[in-house]
Amino acid sequence: MRRLFFAATLVALAAVGTRAQEATPRAEVFGGYSYGGAGSHGWDGSVAFNANRWLGLVADFGGQYTSIDAPDSSERIRTHSFLFGPRFSARQNRHVTPFAHALFGAAHNDSRAHEAGLDLHFADNSFALVLGGGLDVRLSRHVAVRAFQFDYLRTGFFGGTQHKGRIAFGLVLRLGSK
Repeated sequence: MRRLFFAATLVALAAVGTRAQEATPRAEVFGGYSYGGAGSHGWDGSVAFNANRWLGLVADFGGQYTSIDAPDSSERIRTHSFLFGPRFSARQNRHVTPFAHALFGAAHNDSRAHEAGLDLHFADNSFALVLGGGLDVRLSRHVAVRAFQFDYLRTGFFGGTQHKGRIAFGLVLRLGSK
């Protein structure tokens, strides 16, 4: 995971080379697919309000879903996160915008298992921390593609600490301008 994050960071920094100026959008709305490893698929969405060219405030919401099926048992795990914090963007190039963020908030885990005729249900809430970043590629003045977003997600469900990677990509709507 470290190597992948390092490689993505190098690609993002290499893309910052040119200095064409563009208007900073007032807000950016992202929605897309998210993969959390170990068969965990879901979605990620965020709204960023940009204070200036380099600083934005982000509200990020996500859901990850895992299903484990065996001949005589099954388990369904749903995890949702509700995160808020600053995003730092390098708007040096009109075609690409690399960014980094530190987000804090809460996560909820809901696990249901069926084994040998027993139905089990466990749920927990936890503080959540996300550190990560990504790269948006502009398609037009109002639309971009989030080529990638790599995040480290830390939670503390059921008395333990979970360290997870999360990869997301999708569409970004760029609203207004500063």
